[in-house]
Amino acid sequence: MTKALFFKAPWCQALTYITAGTGVLLVAAVIVLLVVAQLNPNPFFYFTAALLIVVIVLSAAFMVRGYEIAGDRLVIQRLGWQTEIALNDLTSATYDPEAMDKSLRLFGNGGFFAFVGKFRNKKLGNYDAYATAPRLSVVLEIGDKKTVVITPEKPEQFVENLPVT
Repeated sequence: MTKALFFKAPWCQALTYITAGTGVLLVAAVIVLLVVAQLNPNPFFYFTAALLIVVIVLSAAFMVRGYEIAGDRLVIQRLGWQTEIALNDLTSATYDPEAMDKSLRLFGNGGFFAFVGKFRNKKLGNYDAYATAPRLSVVLEIGDKKTVVITPEKPEQFVENLPVT
């Protein structure tokens, strides 16, 4: 059995700014809502503050911390859990710094702790992203219909270690 290879998921400057800015705004909104709730005890203010806290916690839970190649599986390390993608039908793996350019987010998170979810652009069509630094994009073609974009710290080395069929 071969040892799993781990690659960090570095944050690009845009992700850092988006996360910091959004985090500050959401925390400030929670504080304001709780202060207003003290002055006017309305359940709406508490509910909205709780909802914003849930958004922060869920977004943090879905952040991408790193990528592990474990045999025929790609393990995407999250905060306290992981997502696994089977690589037994991997047909190609390409480092493409422009892969995520001009993408439209169809569903998911567009930059609060990560770029994660369903995206679309002319170059790739529909794809799943688990990204933190788009310029490090590795495009994985799995089977006939699945495209996944990830952003490991050393994309060329990552591609060299994948079990492409």
